[in-house]
Amino acid sequence: MTRPDSIAAAVQDVLDLHRDRLALLAGIDRPKIGYLSIQTPEEILLAAGAIPFRLTGEYSTETDRASVHLGSNYCSYVLSCFGEGLAGVYGFADAVVFVDACDMRKRLWETWARTVPGCESWFLELPNDASPLSKSFFAGQLRKLIRRLEQRYGRPIGEGALRDGIARCNRTRELMQRLYDGNKRGGPLLTGQQSIELVKAATTGLKDEFNDRLAALLDAAASQQPRAGRQRHRVLICGSYFDQPAIVEVIEATGADIVCGDISNGVKYFEGRIDADAEPVAAIADYYLEKHTSARCIDTDIRLRHLFDLVRDYRVESVIYFALKFCDTNLHDYPYIKEKLREQKIPVLFIEGEHNGSNIASIKTRIETFLEPRFF
Repeated sequence: MTRPDSIAAAVQDVLDLHRDRLALLAGIDRPKIGYLSIQTPEEILLAAGAIPFRLTGEYSTETDRASVHLGSNYCSYVLSCFGEGLAGVYGFADAVVFVDACDMRKRLWETWARTVPGCESWFLELPNDASPLSKSFFAGQLRKLIRRLEQRYGRPIGEGALRDGIARCNRTRELMQRLYDGNKRGGPLLTGQQSIELVKAATTGLKDEFNDRLAALLDAAASQQPRAGRQRHRVLICGSYFDQPAIVEVIEATGADIVCGDISNGVKYFEGRIDADAEPVAAIADYYLEKHTSARCIDTDIRLRHLFDLVRDYRVESVIYFALKFCDTNLHDYPYIKEKLREQKIPVLFIEGEHNGSNIASIKTRIETFLEPRFF
């Protein structure tokens, strides 16, 4: 097998964890706990002996039934996830953890608890800043979750189990950051959609399997030479939950590379590390609040500085800001972000769309108009 074939096989091996996630999860005799927000502490769920997995909304092709319960003016990612719950897609799950990441997800928790049978629903209050008081409050929320898990599964969650969960998740973050660091030096190893699917594979919950497969991919790619040819235009995507293969395809068809995704299916998921030497619960609370890159948080300037750091580190030439329709937090955030990007002479394009990508024709024209002139 030649080196390119070896890399391709290693990439597919990682992505298969996402492609086969439903069958893999259903076939494992361990508790499975779903979540929607990347602020959910996977470390604690792992310490309880459970498999934490993210709901993706991709297995629900229509949201009419979900809209009956929540309303049609809801973010289509929330509606799609709820549609999966109503359709029994995650019938193997013991519970779903909901985090107060936005008002719509809080309403989803309330509705899920009433309408999805056989699946418990748990809720975490999430502060919208990283002050010492907020960290202390969130640590208290995490301890409540630990007690609930201990009662649910009849096993104590000690410091050793928490440290093990932290180590496994930190390993995932380290490996994913190593892969993305290659994007800073040159063209990306993966396509834009493969990068998204890789993050989704990490959220399947099979941490050890994912870490082993990603380590093998990094080993296979270690000796690969930088891609030859003309330097492609370098694009960063930010904004709402983003899983839009059609938009990615349009961007890359213009001759551009998506070198960074400042999204929950990108760097937002794996940036930073939990302090492995600190008291575990406090360290977990600190990590999830200090990431602080969500549009729900009150200090937009922290997110802005983070965005500018990414633009510099990944040598970004254009930014595409994607907002799901009715995603109020990101829609409110955009005007200020746009102003500051343009002050720094960074071109930015705003796109509003649905989770199912229904308006791709008009979006295609706008992306082509925005990107293609930048190659001449």
